[in-house]
Formats: sequence, structure tokens, C-alpha cells
Amino acid sequence: MNRWLFHWRKLTRQLWVRATAYAGLGVGAALVAAWGAPFVPSEMAERLGNESVEEILTILASSLLAVATFSVGAMVTAYTSVSSSATPRVAALVTADERTQKALSTFVGAFLYAIVSVTAINAQYYGAGGRAILFLISLCVVGLVAFRLLAWINTLSRLARVGHMIERVETEARRALCQRAARPFLGGMEGRLEAGETILSLQTGYVQNVDPERLQALATEADCRVEVLAMPGTLVRRGEPLARVSLDRLDDDACRDWQGAFAVGESRSFDQDPRYGLIVLGEIAARALSPGINDPGTAIQVVAAGLRLLDEWEQARSDPDPVSCDRILAAPLDPADLLEDVLTTTARYGAGDVAVSVRLRKVLASLAANPGPFREPARRMARDQLERVRGGPSTRADRSQIEAVKV
Repeated sequence: MNRWLFHWRKLTRQLWVRATAYAGLGVGAALVAAWGAPFVPSEMAERLGNESVEEILTILASSLLAVATFSVGAMVTAYTSVSSSATPRVAALVTADERTQKALSTFVGAFLYAIVSVTAINAQYYGAGGRAILFLISLCVVGLVAFRLLAWINTLSRLARVGHMIERVETEARRALCQRAARPFLGGMEGRLEAGETILSLQTGYVQNVDPERLQALATEADCRVEVLAMPGTLVRRGEPLARVSLDRLDDDACRDWQGAFAVGESRSFDQDPRYGLIVLGEIAARALSPGINDPGTAIQVVAAGLRLLDEWEQARSDPDPVSCDRILAAPLDPADLLEDVLTTTARYGAGDVAVSVRLRKVLASLAANPGPFREPARRMARDQLERVRGGPSTRADRSQIEAVKV
């Protein structure tokens, strides 16, 4: 992903960004009424420019603050609930949810619009034409607030549900998997460089994004090739290699240019890291199978979601995009890693549950039955899972039921 696009998307997921934009629009709408006053017909100004607009604005100002406060409290409650019932890694999707951000931002923007408008009216800032424009704007604001409030109520009904969070994580993982399947080597080719100058990381953290177009442009300019050593999701220490360039020597300025194509942060990101979404799904299943929660149905739902994702990735990888960055070399995703990321926790913690074990073995049997990249990894996982079942507290009848599913 382009580095500027990555940073823009990362910024716009912050709640304060959209809220600030809506607040600016609200203040601007309140002040623009004075500018448009000369263009209002006199008859319209007499009919609409009376004291009723102030009453509407007063109602908006007094009610929206309470609505905004309640909405923030509901979001925090959902954030806490999801963190404890699913996994803290999925809680970031609550604040990044577009519908949640639009609802809170609308309430804040409409509140500031009402406050500024009432203050300007009391200061005699508007004439009859300006109040007429405010009246029309206020009607639009009331309609928008009503729409957002109804949408927010619908969102609240499922915001903290574990099933909804599984769907959100599955959507994020599917997008990253399909993007990687279309560009399995970040738009380049598979291969390695035996020698060359290494590009080192300036900080310790996870590689969140790699800009292949930037790497291609730098490699074209220097007439060389570059191997990506740290793919998105890799944990690197300061001074560890990010890439290798087929050049004998690079100065400090050139190294900084190459390092600028890599975004390293404190946590992993869903955007360009397909394994992260699968790992988070596995964490949800592990939490559901813990003794304190004991929710095997959620683990079974995660197993089904994992099967859908693996199947879609297998289909998408058969038709990749043409090579667009021919100077980039990278390693492909390992199918065994994908399978382990999403299903290992269920195999480990669900060995004592008959329903979970049977469902998992059926999924592994389906993967092992088809000649594809998951065939051998699925067979290995099935053997390991059977050992866990036999070494666990299951009764003979339960073990027989699990062993009846052949992989």
C-alpha cells in the first residue's frame, strides 16, 4: 500500500479526526448564514426569520450534549465488553467503526452548530434573512440527527456482540488475504538476493506497511533489485534488516529513502497483514474456550469463519495480478502458517469438548480431501489434535465419537 495512503487511513480511523471535521462543518454552517442573508427573498425572510429558529436551536443545544455523552458512554461500554469477552485486539475495531464515528461526530457537530448559532443570534449577528437560512439549515440538521440516532440505535444493538466482532475481523482478514493473493510478492516476484547492502530498521516494532511502488521507484532509479526481508506483520528490533538491495554501498541519505518505504509501529495492523486477522480470530476462539467463559459455540463459529477465509485465499491465489514491480523480490505466505494461525488455538483448548473437536476434524478433513496447499498441514494438525484428545480428560465414548471423523 502507498505509504501516504496508509498513514491517511490510519489517521482517519482516529475518532477525533472525523469529530473535528464535523465540528468544523457545524461552526461553518452557523456562520455562513450571515453571508447568504442578502440573497434571501424578503417574503421568505419574513416568514421564516422569526423567533422559532432560536427555539429549535435551544432544543438542539440542550439535548445533543446529553445524547453525545450517552453515545460515548455506550461506546466505552462496548469497547470494554468486547475486550473482555473476545480479545483486546478486536476492540480497536469498535472505535474505528465508520457508523460509530459518524454518529458521534454528527452529535458533536450538531451541538456546536446549535451553540454557535444561539450565541450569534443573541449577539444580533443575523438579520431576518440570516435567521431564515438558519431555520432551513436547522431543519436539515434535525433530520440528519434523527437519521444518525436511529442508525446508532441499530448499531448499538450488535456493537458488543461477539458474533458481530467475528464478522468484522473476518471482513478485515478477507480483504488483506485477497489483496495478498492478488499480489503474493507485493507486486514483485519470488526470489532471494545472495549479497547486497541491507536496509536496517530505525526502531523496534511490527512492520505495519510496505510501499512496493516506492521500493520499485528507488530500485529503478538506482538500477538495482530489492528483496523484502521483513514482510508486514514481522517483529523487528532496531538495527535488524528490513530489506536487501543489490548494491555494494549506500550512503545515509539513500538508506533513509529506502527505510521510508517501511512503516514500523507498536502493534500489528489489519491492512497489509493477512495473518493478523487470522490470529485475532484464533484468540477469540481461545477466549471462548476458557473455563471462565466456556462458549464452544463461538469457537465453532470461528472455525467456520477460518474455513471460509482459507478457501477464498486458495481460490484467489490461482489468479494473481500481473507483475507490476519487477525489481522487488519477496517470500510468499506459507499455507501451514495460515492454518495454524486460525485453528491451532481451537485444537489446543478445545480438545476436551466433543462438539468443537468434531467440528474441527470435519473442517480438517475437508481441507485434507482436496489436493491443495492445505492438504498436508491439515493432516498434520489432525494428528496433533487427536493426540491431545487421547491425552485429555475425555471419556472413551467421547474419544470414539471424535475418532470416527476420519482425516
